[in-house]
Amino acid sequence: MPSSRDLHGARVLITGASSGVGAAAAEAFSRAGADVALLARSAPGLEAVAGRCPGRTLVLPCDVTSQEAMDMAVRSVEDEWGGLDVAVSNAAAMVFGPFAEVEKRDFDRTVDATFLGAVNVIRAALPALERTGGTVVVTGSINGRTPLPSFSAYAASKAALRSFVQSLRIELGARRSKVKLTVVNPGAIATPVWRGVTSATGRLPRTPPEGYSAEVIGRAIVDAARRPRRREIVVGGEARFWLRLWRTPLLGDAVLTLVHLYYNSGRRQAVEDPLWEPAGDGATRGPILSRPSLVERLRGR
Repeated sequence: MPSSRDLHGARVLITGASSGVGAAAAEAFSRAGADVALLARSAPGLEAVAGRCPGRTLVLPCDVTSQEAMDMAVRSVEDEWGGLDVAVSNAAAMVFGPFAEVEKRDFDRTVDATFLGAVNVIRAALPALERTGGTVVVTGSINGRTPLPSFSAYAASKAALRSFVQSLRIELGARRSKVKLTVVNPGAIATPVWRGVTSATGRLPRTPPEGYSAEVIGRAIVDAARRPRRREIVVGGEARFWLRLWRTPLLGDAVLTLVHLYYNSGRRQAVEDPLWEPAGDGATRGPILSRPSLVERLRGR
């Protein structure tokens, strides 16, 4: 693989690349000189992102919930480019609503895409990465360490994913594997997911007032691939604030109760069902205010 500070010529696979953070990361990797394989369900979204990448791309429409599809995608990258250096597991799904109102099929689909889909990606990529001494970068969430009421399936999936990756990292270290694993944990992100989400209530959640831009998180993912020394990265001062808040007895529960009520005060009707239908259109921005991170800017990301 290229040196830890040089991604020129690196062969990178990214899931969830048809919009949001995955699209932003794909563009950032491509600008750094990497070849980028783009994976998601939406072929039009992937094509739109590929058109913005200056370097070589592969467009591979597929669903991370299929192990066979992930195995085939990794083989396609190796056949086309001779190997794989970085696998970015970024695809995720959400269903909105109180747990008692969420249908089992929607809850399970969220877990399948967000947690088990990431496991599928890593299982498929590991043999290829062992051959190159490569890196896995996982898009986690601060909700892997804090609750997220009204999105319990998503939060539970991110918590499971965090534990899985850290367990695997120790296993790989014990057998002296050269594969590195890093989890990048953002807070709220201003991505297209807020335009429409599968809803158990028939209404969309009330949107957060603002969030980090997808480009901020994309750059953090690229930086983690360049320097995969840390097992976990929290992106931004706001994300760190929420983690500290949750560790404060009673206050954390009180604030998250207000967050739950805020989300459920939305009145817009839900018309899309992105859990079951491809929705990525190549966009990185959503309907809420998008902002940079001063902390990450000071760190050079």
